[in-house]
Amino acid sequence: MFDALREYFEIILIVLFLISTVAYVIYRMTFFKSVKADLKANTDSLKGLPRKERKTLRYNILSRHLDRFSRKFIYFFADLFWVLLFVVVVRGFFYEPFVIPSGSMKPNLQVRDIIAVNKFTKGLRMPVTNTRLTDGNAIERGDVIVFKYPENPKVSFIKRVIGLPGDKVFYDNHKTMTINGKPIPQTLIENATDTLSGTDALTGEKKQFATDFSVYQSDIFGKKFVIQYANKYPTQLPPREYIIPEHQYLMMGDNRDGSRDGRFFGYVDDSLIIGKATRILLNWGCLTGKGKCDRFFKEIK
Repeated sequence: MFDALREYFEIILIVLFLISTVAYVIYRMTFFKSVKADLKANTDSLKGLPRKERKTLRYNILSRHLDRFSRKFIYFFADLFWVLLFVVVVRGFFYEPFVIPSGSMKPNLQVRDIIAVNKFTKGLRMPVTNTRLTDGNAIERGDVIVFKYPENPKVSFIKRVIGLPGDKVFYDNHKTMTINGKPIPQTLIENATDTLSGTDALTGEKKQFATDFSVYQSDIFGKKFVIQYANKYPTQLPPREYIIPEHQYLMMGDNRDGSRDGRFFGYVDDSLIIGKATRILLNWGCLTGKGKCDRFFKEIK
Protein backbone atom coordinates (compact mmCIF):
# COMPACT_ATOMS: atom_id res chain seq x y z
CA MET A 1 0.00 0.00 0.00
CA PHE A 2 2.68 2.50 1.03
CA ASP A 3 4.79 1.81 -2.07
CA ALA A 4 1.76 2.51 -4.26
CA LEU A 5 1.10 5.76 -2.39
CA ARG A 6 4.76 6.74 -2.78
CA GLU A 7 4.68 6.08 -6.53
CA TYR A 8 1.44 8.03 -7.04
CA PHE A 9 2.66 10.89 -4.85
CA GLU A 10 5.88 11.13 -6.85
CA ILE A 11 3.99 11.28 -10.16
CA ILE A 12 1.45 13.82 -8.85
CA LEU A 13 4.20 15.97 -7.34
CA ILE A 14 6.19 16.08 -10.58
CA VAL A 15 3.09 16.90 -12.67
CA LEU A 16 2.04 19.70 -10.28
CA PHE A 17 5.60 21.08 -10.24
CA LEU A 18 5.77 21.16 -14.04
CA ILE A 19 2.38 22.89 -14.24
CA SER A 20 3.39 25.43 -11.59
CA THR A 21 6.70 26.10 -13.35
CA VAL A 22 4.97 26.86 -16.66
CA ALA A 23 2.35 28.96 -14.85
CA TYR A 24 5.06 30.90 -12.97
CA VAL A 25 6.92 31.71 -16.20
CA ILE A 26 3.70 32.86 -17.91
CA TYR A 27 2.74 34.94 -14.87
CA ARG A 28 6.13 36.68 -14.77
CA MET A 29 5.95 37.41 -18.50
CA THR A 30 2.38 38.74 -18.54
CA PHE A 31 0.54 40.43 -15.66
CA PHE A 32 3.11 40.19 -12.84
CA LYS A 33 4.35 43.75 -13.41
CA SER A 34 0.86 45.23 -13.37
CA VAL A 35 0.01 43.38 -10.12
CA LYS A 36 3.25 44.56 -8.52
CA ALA A 37 2.70 48.16 -9.66
CA ASP A 38 -0.88 48.20 -8.34
CA LEU A 39 0.17 46.84 -4.94
CA LYS A 40 3.03 49.34 -4.76
CA ALA A 41 0.68 52.22 -5.55
CA ASN A 42 -1.48 51.20 -2.60
CA THR A 43 1.39 50.66 -0.15
CA ASP A 44 0.46 53.65 2.03
CA SER A 45 -3.18 52.52 2.22
CA LEU A 46 -2.18 49.02 3.22
CA LYS A 47 0.26 50.12 5.95
CA GLY A 48 -2.25 51.82 8.19
CA LEU A 49 -4.87 49.06 8.19
CA PRO A 50 -5.38 46.22 10.68
CA ARG A 51 -4.20 42.85 9.46
CA LYS A 52 -7.65 41.53 8.49
CA GLU A 53 -8.59 44.68 6.57
CA ARG A 54 -5.15 44.82 4.94
CA LYS A 55 -5.64 41.25 3.74
CA THR A 56 -9.09 42.09 2.33
CA LEU A 57 -7.82 45.18 0.49
CA ARG A 58 -4.88 43.22 -0.93
CA TYR A 59 -7.30 40.54 -2.15
CA ASN A 60 -9.52 43.18 -3.80
CA ILE A 61 -6.53 44.74 -5.56
CA LEU A 62 -5.40 41.36 -6.79
CA SER A 63 -8.93 40.45 -7.95
CA ARG A 64 -8.89 43.34 -10.42
CA HIS A 65 -6.13 41.54 -12.32
CA LEU A 66 -7.69 38.08 -12.05
CA ASP A 67 -10.70 39.02 -14.14
CA ARG A 68 -10.89 35.82 -16.14
CA PHE A 69 -10.48 32.08 -15.54
CA SER A 70 -7.17 31.73 -17.40
CA ARG A 71 -5.51 34.34 -15.17
CA LYS A 72 -6.95 32.80 -12.01
CA PHE A 73 -5.61 29.40 -13.10
CA ILE A 74 -2.16 30.79 -13.90
CA TYR A 75 -1.92 32.78 -10.66
CA PHE A 76 -3.07 29.83 -8.50
CA PHE A 77 -0.35 27.49 -9.78
CA ALA A 78 2.29 30.24 -10.00
CA ASP A 79 1.65 30.93 -6.31
CA LEU A 80 2.51 27.27 -5.55
CA PHE A 81 5.80 27.31 -7.46
CA TRP A 82 8.19 28.06 -4.60
CA VAL A 83 6.48 25.64 -2.19
CA LEU A 84 6.56 22.82 -4.74
CA LEU A 85 10.15 23.64 -5.67
CA PHE A 86 11.14 23.32 -2.00
CA VAL A 87 9.34 19.96 -1.65
CA VAL A 88 10.83 18.58 -4.89
CA VAL A 89 14.38 19.59 -3.96
CA VAL A 90 14.20 18.32 -0.35
CA ARG A 91 12.45 15.06 -1.23
CA GLY A 92 14.43 14.44 -4.39
CA PHE A 93 17.93 15.24 -3.16
CA PHE A 94 18.04 15.39 0.64
CA TYR A 95 15.49 13.46 2.71
CA GLU A 96 12.45 11.32 2.01
CA PRO A 97 10.11 9.57 4.46
CA PHE A 98 9.46 5.84 4.13
CA VAL A 99 7.10 3.52 5.98
CA ILE A 100 8.40 0.10 7.09
CA PRO A 101 6.02 -2.45 5.50
CA SER A 102 7.11 -5.67 7.25
CA GLY A 103 8.95 -7.14 10.22
CA SER A 104 12.09 -8.10 8.28
CA MET A 105 14.21 -5.54 10.18
CA LYS A 106 12.99 -6.42 13.67
CA PRO A 107 13.92 -5.89 16.44
CA ASN A 108 15.45 -2.58 15.30
CA LEU A 109 12.65 -1.40 13.00
CA GLN A 110 9.01 -2.19 13.67
CA VAL A 111 6.15 -2.55 11.20
CA ARG A 112 4.86 0.89 10.12
CA ASP A 113 7.75 2.85 11.56
CA ILE A 114 8.03 6.08 9.56
CA ILE A 115 11.71 6.67 8.89
CA ALA A 116 13.83 9.44 7.35
CA VAL A 117 16.07 8.37 4.48
CA ASN A 118 19.16 10.46 3.76
CA LYS A 119 19.54 10.70 -0.03
CA PHE A 120 22.73 12.75 -0.28
CA THR A 121 25.47 11.36 2.01
CA LYS A 122 25.81 8.20 -0.10
CA GLY A 123 25.71 10.21 -3.34
CA LEU A 124 23.09 12.43 -4.95
CA ARG A 125 20.84 10.76 -7.50
CA MET A 126 18.46 12.11 -10.11
CA PRO A 127 14.81 11.82 -9.01
CA VAL A 128 12.71 9.24 -10.91
CA THR A 129 15.63 7.80 -12.97
CA ASN A 130 17.88 7.31 -9.89
CA THR A 131 20.98 8.10 -12.00
CA ARG A 132 23.98 8.80 -9.76
CA LEU A 133 25.11 12.46 -9.85
CA THR A 134 27.85 12.47 -7.16
CA ASP A 135 29.92 9.77 -5.48
CA GLY A 136 29.25 10.79 -1.86
CA ASN A 137 30.50 8.67 1.03
CA ALA A 138 31.09 4.99 0.36
CA ILE A 139 28.40 2.54 1.47
CA GLU A 140 29.71 0.60 4.48
CA ARG A 141 28.98 -2.79 5.98
CA GLY A 142 26.28 -2.40 8.60
CA ASP A 143 24.55 0.56 6.90
CA VAL A 144 20.75 0.30 6.77
CA ILE A 145 19.85 1.06 3.15
CA VAL A 146 16.59 1.65 1.28
CA PHE A 147 16.75 0.36 -2.28
CA LYS A 148 14.57 -0.67 -5.19
CA TYR A 149 13.70 -4.38 -5.11
CA PRO A 150 15.76 -6.04 -7.90
CA GLU A 151 12.85 -8.21 -9.04
CA ASN A 152 10.39 -5.28 -9.11
CA PRO A 153 11.97 -1.79 -8.97
CA LYS A 154 8.58 -0.21 -8.22
CA VAL A 155 8.78 -1.76 -4.74
CA SER A 156 11.14 -0.36 -2.09
CA PHE A 157 13.01 -2.64 0.33
CA ILE A 158 15.04 -1.83 3.42
CA LYS A 159 17.86 -4.11 4.59
CA ARG A 160 21.31 -3.98 6.16
CA VAL A 161 24.49 -4.09 4.10
CA ILE A 162 26.47 -7.25 4.88
CA GLY A 163 28.84 -7.57 1.92
CA LEU A 164 30.56 -4.96 -0.25
CA PRO A 165 31.80 -5.36 -3.84
CA GLY A 166 34.62 -7.90 -3.88
CA ASP A 167 33.79 -9.42 -0.46
CA LYS A 168 33.54 -13.13 0.19
CA VAL A 169 30.82 -13.80 2.76
CA PHE A 170 30.15 -17.23 4.24
CA TYR A 171 26.94 -17.66 6.24
CA ASP A 172 25.26 -20.76 7.64
CA ASN A 173 22.06 -18.75 8.33
CA HIS A 174 22.59 -18.90 12.07
CA LYS A 175 25.59 -18.27 14.27
CA THR A 176 28.48 -18.64 11.82
CA MET A 177 29.37 -15.79 9.47
CA THR A 178 32.74 -14.86 8.01
CA ILE A 179 33.64 -11.94 5.77
CA ASN A 180 36.85 -12.36 3.79
CA GLY A 181 37.81 -15.18 6.13
CA LYS A 182 37.34 -13.16 9.33
CA PRO A 183 34.66 -14.39 11.80
CA ILE A 184 31.79 -12.02 12.68
CA PRO A 185 31.01 -12.25 16.42
CA GLN A 186 27.40 -12.74 17.50
CA THR A 187 26.77 -12.43 21.25
CA LEU A 188 23.52 -13.62 22.83
CA ILE A 189 21.75 -10.75 24.60
CA GLU A 190 18.34 -12.13 25.55
CA ASN A 191 15.45 -14.41 24.67
CA ALA A 192 12.24 -12.73 23.58
CA THR A 193 8.79 -13.42 22.18
CA ASP A 194 7.71 -11.81 18.91
CA THR A 195 5.51 -12.50 15.91
CA LEU A 196 6.60 -14.29 12.76
CA SER A 197 4.81 -14.31 9.40
CA GLY A 198 4.06 -17.65 7.77
CA THR A 199 1.68 -19.62 5.56
CA ASP A 200 -0.91 -22.03 6.91
CA ALA A 201 -0.06 -25.49 5.52
CA LEU A 202 -3.75 -26.46 5.26
CA THR A 203 -5.42 -23.29 3.97
CA GLY A 204 -2.49 -21.54 2.28
CA GLU A 205 -3.42 -18.30 4.04
CA LYS A 206 -0.75 -15.93 5.33
CA LYS A 207 -0.83 -15.44 9.07
CA GLN A 208 1.23 -14.20 12.00
CA PHE A 209 1.95 -16.24 15.08
CA ALA A 210 3.88 -15.68 18.30
CA THR A 211 7.12 -17.58 18.78
CA ASP A 212 10.36 -17.45 20.75
CA PHE A 213 13.39 -15.59 19.44
CA SER A 214 17.05 -15.41 20.45
CA VAL A 215 18.39 -11.86 20.23
CA TYR A 216 22.08 -11.36 19.44
CA GLN A 217 24.44 -8.45 19.08
CA SER A 218 26.36 -8.71 15.82
CA ASP A 219 29.67 -6.92 15.33
CA ILE A 220 30.82 -6.38 11.74
CA PHE A 221 34.30 -4.89 12.07
CA GLY A 222 33.24 -2.45 14.80
CA LYS A 223 29.70 -1.79 13.53
CA LYS A 224 27.43 -3.19 16.25
CA PHE A 225 23.71 -3.87 15.85
CA VAL A 226 21.04 -6.27 17.09
CA ILE A 227 19.65 -9.22 15.13
CA GLN A 228 17.22 -12.02 16.03
CA TYR A 229 16.61 -15.67 15.15
CA ALA A 230 13.37 -17.65 15.48
CA ASN A 231 14.16 -20.61 17.73
CA LYS A 232 11.55 -23.01 16.36
CA TYR A 233 11.28 -21.82 12.74
CA PRO A 234 14.76 -21.34 11.27
CA THR A 235 15.19 -20.31 7.65
CA GLN A 236 15.48 -23.44 5.52
CA LEU A 237 18.53 -22.36 3.55
CA PRO A 238 21.82 -24.28 3.24
CA PRO A 239 25.15 -22.69 4.21
CA ARG A 240 26.59 -20.69 1.34
CA GLU A 241 29.50 -18.51 0.30
CA TYR A 242 28.59 -15.26 -1.45
CA ILE A 243 31.13 -13.60 -3.75
CA ILE A 244 29.84 -10.07 -4.29
CA PRO A 245 30.31 -8.68 -7.83
CA GLU A 246 31.55 -5.18 -8.66
CA HIS A 247 29.05 -2.34 -8.01
CA GLN A 248 26.74 -4.69 -6.05
CA TYR A 249 25.93 -5.38 -2.40
CA LEU A 250 24.72 -8.26 -0.26
CA MET A 251 21.77 -7.18 1.90
CA MET A 252 20.12 -9.03 4.80
CA GLY A 253 17.32 -8.27 7.23
CA ASP A 254 18.02 -8.14 10.97
CA ASN A 255 15.13 -10.57 11.52
CA ARG A 256 17.13 -13.37 9.95
CA ASP A 257 14.36 -15.98 9.93
CA GLY A 258 11.68 -13.54 8.79
CA SER A 259 13.33 -11.65 5.95
CA ARG A 260 13.30 -12.04 2.19
CA ASP A 261 16.69 -10.60 1.34
CA GLY A 262 19.86 -11.18 -0.67
CA ARG A 263 19.88 -14.84 0.32
CA PHE A 264 16.77 -15.21 -1.85
CA PHE A 265 16.88 -12.52 -4.57
CA GLY A 266 20.64 -12.08 -4.95
CA TYR A 267 22.73 -8.93 -4.95
CA VAL A 268 21.57 -5.30 -5.13
CA ASP A 269 23.11 -3.18 -7.86
CA ASP A 270 24.35 0.32 -6.99
CA SER A 271 21.86 1.79 -9.48
CA LEU A 272 18.99 0.59 -7.24
CA ILE A 273 20.19 2.36 -4.07
CA ILE A 274 17.85 5.12 -2.81
CA GLY A 275 19.55 6.23 0.40
CA LYS A 276 20.59 5.49 3.97
CA ALA A 277 17.99 5.16 6.74
CA THR A 278 19.00 7.50 9.55
CA ARG A 279 16.12 8.17 11.97
CA ILE A 280 12.78 6.76 13.08
CA LEU A 281 10.42 9.74 12.99
CA LEU A 282 7.49 7.95 14.65
CA ASN A 283 5.35 4.86 14.28
CA TRP A 284 2.13 4.93 12.25
CA GLY A 285 0.39 3.10 15.11
CA CYS A 286 0.86 6.15 17.30
CA LEU A 287 -1.08 8.28 14.78
CA THR A 288 -3.94 5.77 14.65
CA GLY A 289 -4.13 5.27 18.42
CA LYS A 290 -2.67 1.75 18.37
CA GLY A 291 0.35 2.39 20.55
CA LYS A 292 4.10 2.46 19.79
CA CYS A 293 4.44 6.14 20.72
CA ASP A 294 7.92 5.70 22.20
CA ARG A 295 9.85 5.77 18.93
CA PHE A 296 10.08 9.49 18.18
CA PHE A 297 13.30 10.49 16.40
CA LYS A 298 15.28 7.41 17.37
CA GLU A 299 18.61 6.89 15.64
CA ILE A 300 18.79 3.83 13.38
CA LYS A 301 21.90 1.85 14.29
